[in-house]
Amino acid sequence: MTPFRSTPAGYVATWEPVEREVLARVARDVADLLSADSGLPEDAAESAEVAFTGVARVPRDPAVQRLLPDAHREDEEVAAEFRHLTQTDLAAGKVARLRGFAETVDPSVEPVTDPGDGDQVLVERDGAQDFAAALTDVRLVLAERLGLDDDGDVERLHDEVMSGLMSEDEDEDEDEDGDDGDPDEASGFDAEQRVYWGGVFVAAGFAQESLMDELLADLRARRGTD
Repeated sequence: MTPFRSTPAGYVATWEPVEREVLARVARDVADLLSADSGLPEDAAESAEVAFTGVARVPRDPAVQRLLPDAHREDEEVAAEFRHLTQTDLAAGKVARLRGFAETVDPSVEPVTDPGDGDQVLVERDGAQDFAAALTDVRLVLAERLGLDDDGDVERLHDEVMSGLMSEDEDEDEDEDGDDGDPDEASGFDAEQRVYWGGVFVAAGFAQESLMDELLADLRARRGTD
């Protein structure tokens, strides 16, 4: 995965086919989770520009709670009223962005032309903020599943992913023993699963950061010419 760069056509990065496939699948999974746990009407995401109200149900899944947090932590009545008035609209917008993101990166929708060198992901300028927001929501759900509560947790996960968590010799020993190690207490994942999902989290963050850097650079450039 290469960082996004600004071009006349939009923002472009090169992703491997497997990166596109995994992130598209995860985005759709997050969209489905959010839709179901927020009580979103079936047609709400397809009608994202129509106002919906009346859903006051607090999501049960902690990951969805990160996507739809209480508006006021100290006043339950205010939080419930705000959720009643805004939750469905907010959830519908997020689901639409996640599904749009998946359509943009899915190699089955936009076929890979040269699998050996990866393929270009093109994000049009008017859709760049939605693309970045979808990556934010993917990372929030993964952070909850991985037990990441603060910057220190994120830094430790990044180090684990970059180092592969275990040496090749340790991998071989575990294969022989049929043991993948004890599950992580915060996430419930074993070491191999944690590295895999941690890698998805890190890749999503890399893509998001590089896209936002280009967006901000373009914004500064426009202000400089005004």
